[in-house]
Order: sequence, then C-alpha cells, then structure tokens
Amino acid sequence: MAALAIVGCGESDQAGIAPATDQRPAADPHIDSLAQLSIDALRARSYGSRINIEERIAAEPYESFLASYVSDGLRVYARFDIPRLPMPVRGYPVVIFLHGWVGIEDAPLLDFYHDDDSNYGEMIDAYVDAGFVVFTPGWRGHGTVNGVPADGIEFLAAWDNGSYISPVFYAIDVLNLLDSLSSVDQLDLEQINLGSHSQGGDVALIVLAVAGEGSGVKNKIHAASIWSGTFPSRFTQLETYWPMQTTTEAFFSGDGSWNGTAVGRDGSVNPYFVFGYPSDWVGTLDKDEWTWQHDSWSLPTVLDAITVKLEQMYGAVNDYVSNIDDAQYTIAIGDADIFQIGHDPRVVAALNQVGAFGKPQFLTEPLLLQHSDRDFYSLPDWNADLCRRINASGGSCYNFEYPENTHSLRVSEHGWFSGESAVAGFSYAIQRDIVFFHGDDPADITFPQR
Repeated sequence: MAALAIVGCGESDQAGIAPATDQRPAADPHIDSLAQLSIDALRARSYGSRINIEERIAAEPYESFLASYVSDGLRVYARFDIPRLPMPVRGYPVVIFLHGWVGIEDAPLLDFYHDDDSNYGEMIDAYVDAGFVVFTPGWRGHGTVNGVPADGIEFLAAWDNGSYISPVFYAIDVLNLLDSLSSVDQLDLEQINLGSHSQGGDVALIVLAVAGEGSGVKNKIHAASIWSGTFPSRFTQLETYWPMQTTTEAFFSGDGSWNGTAVGRDGSVNPYFVFGYPSDWVGTLDKDEWTWQHDSWSLPTVLDAITVKLEQMYGAVNDYVSNIDDAQYTIAIGDADIFQIGHDPRVVAALNQVGAFGKPQFLTEPLLLQHSDRDFYSLPDWNADLCRRINASGGSCYNFEYPENTHSLRVSEHGWFSGESAVAGFSYAIQRDIVFFHGDDPADITFPQR
C-alpha cells in the first residue's frame, strides 16, 4: 500500500486553518438572499481548501484518518480511508461518501462510521476493499476531533427544519472538499465518484449539478450513485415527509384501514393520501396491537403535519434571509374540506431554484439511482421521473428498484412490509456501485427475478 501525501499537511496553521481554540467566533447562518443558494449561483462561485490530517484512527483492515479542511470559513471534518491494494499507475480512484440525516443533537457526536457495523460502515468497507480511497465528510456541525467540534452547528439550528435548506449548505461543504482533493498526492482526480444515501442523495444531486459541465469547479465527478435519495423540491419534501411520519391519514385508505392504497374496502377514497407505506420500523399496522405508535402518529391530519413544517419554513426564511422578513403562506379550505396552500411568490421563485431535482440540464455526469418501491423517503415515481428527464436532456441515468425493500435496501422483518420472497438489494446495490464507478454497466449485476 502506498501512503498518501497530503500537500501542506502538519499543524493546523500550516494548512491554512487557524489553530482551534475555545474562543472561536460563532458561525453566522444568515444569508443575504435565497438566490445565493440557487444552482446558478453555486455554479458561478469558487471552492477549495487544503486537507490537513488531524488523527490516524486505524491501521487495519486499512489505514484510516480524520482530517480537517475549511468550507466557507468553517473548520469541518472528514474521514478518509486508504485501501490495501497496490496503487494504480494514475493513482487511487476516489469515492466521496455522503451520509444521511443525523440531526442537531447527534451531529457533534458523529463518529464517521469507523468500527461501525451499520449499513454505512459496510458500504465504506466495500468501496475501500474494491480499491477506492474513500472520503466521508461530516459536513458543518458534524463530528468532533481531538475534543474540538466542527464549526457550523448554527446552520443546523437555523436550517435543518421544514425549509429543507440544510442539504444546500452540506453540498457547499462537499464542493469545498472536492476541490481540496488536489492537495492530496496519489489520487486519480479523473476518477472521483460520489456514493450517497438518503439526505446524502439530496446533497449529491446538488453537487452533481454544480460541478457539471461548464461550472467553475476544478475537479469533476466521474460518476455518482444515490441510494434512497430524498431529493425532490423543497415543497414536495415538506408535503411528504412529516405527514408520513406523524399522521396515519397520510397512508390509510378511505375507510380508515390500511391496504397500501387510498381506496378503502367500501370504495371510499382518502383525499389526503400521500403514499401507501410508512417506514417499516413501525412494526405493526394492526391498531389492536399498537403501543407507542399512538405517540408516533400524534397529529390527526395531513394538514396539521404540513402546517408544522410551513411554520418552520417561513420562520427560517423570515429570520435568516436578509431581503425577506415578512413572507407569509395561506391555507384555503374548499369543498369536502380539501385544502390548498398559497405560498409567498418570493419564496416560490427562490426555492424553485434551490436544489437540483428540477435541473436535469446540469446533471451531465453518469448517475445511478437505487431505491425501494415502498420507501416514502424516496418515492419510486421521483426516481423514475428524474432518470427520465436526465436521459431526455442528454445525460446518462440508470434506475434500479428493489421490491419490498426498506430505506436501507434491506428486507424488513415485518411481513406487512416485505413478503417471504423479498430479496435484499443491499449487496447488489454495492456491486452495482463498484461496477459503475469503474466505468462498466451496472445492469451486468443481475438482481434475482421473483
């Protein structure tokens, strides 16, 4: 194994990073305008820092380090792992792995999935075993190294809510890491790939759009894979996730029972139906056996759930965006109590430019989407629609669906979610990633036909 050389590594102040102190100034999450978070604005700006090794955390089964770099003035962290395989002539290919949502309480405790038997630990191991140097950024506010928390927890407090804006800031952190890879010797900068899951898929899609052809990003993405991506528009996320997590009205049929559709046994239709499958962690949909489920689904209606997130979205915009301080939404109740949301046109205009789901023209690098057919965090229609639009715009997208799988592409222990014949997609998805990152056809990995 060849040791990687970090250009400018050593003490923090030698790498362009101020030495950590207990008196570092707080990060300011205020922004002048939502427009500065648009794909167009992000494509026009520059990125990059220098990577500084902070700590060696393991020598087996491969060498692992924790490092720091600067993203928009914030000291943030990343783990990176070096394979035991001999270095190729052009240098090691790279995977930047983007994890899912952590949350403000747990973010400073992020351990970067080292010595972790979780899905992410297994994914990282597989990439490294296949010969990739793997970088796992924590993002702003995530992780603590040598007793010093990452800068930027203020951004989670301000934006990790119903605005669904936090992935944009995380994407900025990834883009700064991407253009910092030039400070690491022995990497093949023509073979930088993205692996991602869940909220990391939203981040990945933004990174792809910003780093695509014609942007100012120096290091380009070779290929990307998104597992169970939570990447639709900010408004679609608002109207989907919290209702599915907090009210049975989002997935029960018209007669108040569950059958995976909006139509009850008596033909009645639930007009507020969102999707047929809540998360499998629910355990049971039999009301007679419910215990904690009553507390989990604590809101009576979809409208109640959406209102919670509308308050968060508009509160964040009014509090943290300088050129907007009086944005308001309306809710009109029509016939049969059907409600309609009226958004502030300034918020609509701005948020429609945030995120990459509606920007297929910028998604020019090969993309692999992998997801379940029963995951409300990554609806199959979203994945199919995105892939179709990317291919229609001249890009290259593959879409693989794993029937009756969970958000983690595993088979649930609960029969109402995964039947006896269901096959876990996890290992097949990893194999497809590795084949895809090496430039081959992921369809060559055959998933068992049921």
